[in-house]
Amino acid sequence: MQIQQVLSKLMSSEDPTLHHLVNNVIHEAAPLAVHNRNYVVNNIPADLCLETNGAMVSSVLSKLFQTVIRNVQNSVILVSAKVYGMTVLIQLKTKGVVSPGLAEEIGYVSVRAQNSGGIIEITQCESEQASVAYCFLNVTAA
Repeated sequence: MQIQQVLSKLMSSEDPTLHHLVNNVIHEAAPLAVHNRNYVVNNIPADLCLETNGAMVSSVLSKLFQTVIRNVQNSVILVSAKVYGMTVLIQLKTKGVVSPGLAEEIGYVSVRAQNSGGIIEITQCESEQASVAYCFLNVTAA
């Protein structure tokens, strides 16, 4: 019982790390990932802190993960992040069967990212692999 309380306290942290936030999104998307025989690897550094609105980033990431996982089968999806000054770039790389509808569906997610001040781009999309990037400013709103 005490372990669950500690875990829930860590999970409800106001300033989560990006690694933690992505783990939560992966957990939410797990049933769909299993259904499509995908395996998601979170390769984001455990200490990368979010300064921006975590709920907004989580909302975009959740939709992005659902879209990618729904349109990819038999794949390992590698999630990584890099920081460039005040900008964070999150990348999802896949290697498996990619649906031709991925690019169109990413367009819908891109609108959500733009509304939050970010951008989503497919940097490569072929029948065997895709690379999707989500970039946003990691600054506290004034």
